[in-house]
Amino acid sequence: MGRVRIAVARRFLLGFLPVVSLLAFAIDRPAFAADRFPLALKDDRGVTVRLAAPPRRVVSLAPSLTEIVFLLGRDGSLVGVTRFCNVPAAASGLPKIGGVSDPDVERIVALSPDLVLCTTDGNPRDKVRVLEEMGIPCFAVAPQDLGAVFTAIERLGVLLGVADRGRAEAGALRRRALLARPSSGDVEKPAALFVVSTAPIIAAGEGTFMDELVRLAGGRNAAARFSGRYPRLSVEELVAARPDVIFVAGMAGVERFPPEVTRWKEVPAFRDGAVITLDGDLVTRPGPRLVTALERVSAALADWRAKAPAAGAGGKR
Repeated sequence: MGRVRIAVARRFLLGFLPVVSLLAFAIDRPAFAADRFPLALKDDRGVTVRLAAPPRRVVSLAPSLTEIVFLLGRDGSLVGVTRFCNVPAAASGLPKIGGVSDPDVERIVALSPDLVLCTTDGNPRDKVRVLEEMGIPCFAVAPQDLGAVFTAIERLGVLLGVADRGRAEAGALRRRALLARPSSGDVEKPAALFVVSTAPIIAAGEGTFMDELVRLAGGRNAAARFSGRYPRLSVEELVAARPDVIFVAGMAGVERFPPEVTRWKEVPAFRDGAVITLDGDLVTRPGPRLVTALERVSAALADWRAKAPAAGAGGKR
């Protein structure tokens, strides 16, 4: 119990994760602190995955998982990935097994994997079940916040036989995330809106990774007033929300707002030119690059704070 309390206290001092996440991490950590094989490790479904030795042939069913495997230096074990796995560039050259929502079971089986990495909310449960019934171990993760992403990196490090590497990489990401946060709790919190679609306007609401990025970067999510994780906003609702900064998750077809939307100068972000496009994959994939996304969002909000006094002096705010 003493070790659990020490672990919780250490994480609390970082001031990064909610207390509930801290407790979950501290309690769970001893269960995967060693990388001895044979290994039995519970995944995020509660399913115990057993491996006799570090896997030599791994199939990844999600881009975020592929990025983590590369981060851990175990990309040499990857024998199959989805068609969306494009980071790092070397991932694009690996054999494709279909998409995240439509993986091809026959292709996966043909690759003779001794481990399949999957997600609980993106991959079809029935197809994962078929793989398991055929005797192929499937390990599922479901990180819902940045802290859980770090924990997933550690857990996959254990599963892939590189526990020390997993802890080191997760620790480095935690330190970067801490440095990316505003140094003072007194900083002005701009209203920031993250949109994943510009026509129609669909924003990232509470409970999304983008919501967490805004809050950790010292902003207020302008979409928090609307219900749902991804509320659809009318132009009138956008004007009423009055976001100071708008981030656009840059994906095909959502790079810019229609002119009839941006003409509303009552929206500070439009009036002051504070509309920033970020790589859509960067801000939506629950992998190691979420820290880079946090750094960029934090830098953008810091830039807004630096300009805000001048804008206020000119009577704009």
